[in-house]
Amino acid sequence: MSTITIQKKEYQDIIQRQSLIEKELAFLRKSFFEFDEINIRPSAMRRWERISRGIDKGKGRSFTSAKKMKEWLKNL
Repeated sequence: MSTITIQKKEYQDIIQRQSLIEKELAFLRKSFFEFDEINIRPSAMRRWERISRGIDKGKGRSFTSAKKMKEWLKNL
């Protein structure tokens, strides 16, 4: 197993971004369940569940800017 060393500030930035993404995901989940599941395509539901499971397992996604993150979220 290999280890890497990163600066404390970089680590804190990563943790902060992860926290922000988790908050936005919680907001999306809340808004998602407000809609009637009948109106949601089954293919979209499966895709969202797959992404959610990946995030729960620690599989992350990084973005170079907030704009790119918002575009990715819109394409969900």
